[in-house]
Amino acid sequence: MRIRRPAPRSAMKALSAALLPVIRRRRLPGLNRQVLLFLCHSLLFHIGLLGIADILLNFYLVSIGYDSMAISLLQSLPRLSGFLIGLPIGLVANRIGNRRLIVLSSGGIALSVAATALTPHFLVIAVSRFCWGACFGANQVVKSPFMVTLTDRSEHTAQFAYHNLVSMFAVALGSAVGGLLPILMSRLLSIEAAGALRPEQMPLAYRAAIIAASGLLLLSMIPILALKNRPAGADPRRDQLRLTARAPWRRILRLAFPLLVFGLSGGLTFPFFNLIFRDLFGISDSAIGSVIGLGWLAMGLLPLLNPVWEARMGRAGALTALMFASALAFVGFSLSQALTIAVVFYVLAIGIRNTMQPLFQPLLMDSLDAAYHNLASSVGLVFWNIGWFASTLGFGWLQTEIGTRHIMLLVAILVLLNGLSIRLTAGRR
Repeated sequence: MRIRRPAPRSAMKALSAALLPVIRRRRLPGLNRQVLLFLCHSLLFHIGLLGIADILLNFYLVSIGYDSMAISLLQSLPRLSGFLIGLPIGLVANRIGNRRLIVLSSGGIALSVAATALTPHFLVIAVSRFCWGACFGANQVVKSPFMVTLTDRSEHTAQFAYHNLVSMFAVALGSAVGGLLPILMSRLLSIEAAGALRPEQMPLAYRAAIIAASGLLLLSMIPILALKNRPAGADPRRDQLRLTARAPWRRILRLAFPLLVFGLSGGLTFPFFNLIFRDLFGISDSAIGSVIGLGWLAMGLLPLLNPVWEARMGRAGALTALMFASALAFVGFSLSQALTIAVVFYVLAIGIRNTMQPLFQPLLMDSLDAAYHNLASSVGLVFWNIGWFASTLGFGWLQTEIGTRHIMLLVAILVLLNGLSIRLTAGRR
């Protein structure tokens, strides 16, 4: 009886080499096991943070007696801490690794979100918001450099579009759930009466919902822990002092500058859209959650066309044209008197503007050597936080002086300048 011997390794390698192109052809460009795990992390992370916690925070602050000026200050603190941590965190990431920093920062965000809801005292909430911003800033610095190690360079635009879709879908879902979660929590806590919450019961329901969101943020750490410690394509660590000294600082500053303008327009809108819709149209929390969810869904779907626009106009040219279209939509939102028309312009405005991130981040990363990715991402975060901090801090004053509709016109101007700044700084890439 003859015993079959295992195939020689050379034969197995030949078989693998023959099958690998077939497997790659059958999967979507920009997707693999590593990317899918990262998308699972982003799904839970964005549902918990930018969906539930963000949409409920302003309502919670209003329910415990804070006015628009105090809320503006509290909303600006995360950007201040993000600005302060921006450059140092890039160097820290190079030392401890991007994957480990994503895990640590996600845990820190979860604890900060929970702490925000545990007390009505202004100082405690302010410190929690400051820590929230520092952890979120660390998280955002390393995500783009980490993501570009998960796929080949030719797949980056598609990969970032998929990530954007999952993230925006998660925020849309989280926003819709966030509008209903306080009612659900009130039932679980047996504090609801006659189908509606009394004013004195609202803070407890909001607190319970925000703490539940922090639990999702803790769960989001699990898929990152399942990722390889050093994905294929990651560069070895280098001497950081020498690397920083030799960095092409002028080029990094020029390429990252558009994020300053992007932060200015974002800070006047994203933290306040729930209050804007309540102020202009007087609709309920659940209705606001649904409307904001539609906007986040558009922000996920429209960037899926980024590879098409990139192929036709290049990344910089596409971004300039798209920001012009978004500016027109913000003008329409400012002038709309009917809720339905305003919602249409709102969805178009933020959906088109959000094509910025999944197109601009690959543009920034691919324009520099991999050794400078964390540094460039840090500089971009600093610019973005400066803009966001300044505009968020000034929202309360602007609302009092010129009104919400004129703020939307100002946003339209900033979005247009955003597109022009990309054309001037990035060129035709």
